[in-house]
Amino acid sequence: MCTIFAAVAKHIPTYRFWLSYLWEQVLEVTSSPHNDYLHVSLVHGRLQLVAEDAIYSFGDYYLNFRKLFEVFDFEQLPDNARVLLLGLGLGSIPELLEDIHELNYDYVAVEIDPVIIELATDYSLPAILSPVEVHEADAYQFLQLDARKYDLICVDVFQDATVPEHLDTHSFLELLQQSLEEGGAIIYNRLADTREHRRLARDYYEGPFLSAFPVGTVFDSGGNLMLVNDGKFLRK
Repeated sequence: MCTIFAAVAKHIPTYRFWLSYLWEQVLEVTSSPHNDYLHVSLVHGRLQLVAEDAIYSFGDYYLNFRKLFEVFDFEQLPDNARVLLLGLGLGSIPELLEDIHELNYDYVAVEIDPVIIELATDYSLPAILSPVEVHEADAYQFLQLDARKYDLICVDVFQDATVPEHLDTHSFLELLQQSLEEGGAIIYNRLADTREHRRLARDYYEGPFLSAFPVGTVFDSGGNLMLVNDGKFLRK
């Protein structure tokens, strides 16, 4: 919380930070070629990025990843792990890993929306101590061109509340396989907030995902299904 405020203090009066514990403080409303509506606000001292039908980022309150990370066995990753973030938002994933789990990794973040990159640069990235290399690119095309391998790949890509169709394919999973270090982890965030979304997420897990990662598992965060390439990463 204090780290976040240190980053945004130059943008926001102190009183608005404290008022955010009483009611939401809207900081900026904008749009982009990829999102008709985006707004950044402070809620309970946390930066939140919201699209029309989805929350893209919410600091250490980004509960789908926060709940998963609570049972994730980080000891199976190297201390200096290289992490690929497909979908940046305001950087909730590195924030969680730094502030809650005290992990200092090297991050490569891929975000297709230049406005989201600008918002992250203005509001949140200055608070992240770990190096974050940001690329404005489509996740699929980035994987086709990037020759590096990663110890942890987090797929958190939505167009509002929908995973883009080209990231819903066998070929995308093959690209993830090619980009993963031996023994590395993949976490794929799938929406499951309604009966239909849950059915689609479950079908994807039981079909394409397990076909690509036969020892994979699924973690139910409540509103989302978090698909993991290997059950060894989740503590019982």
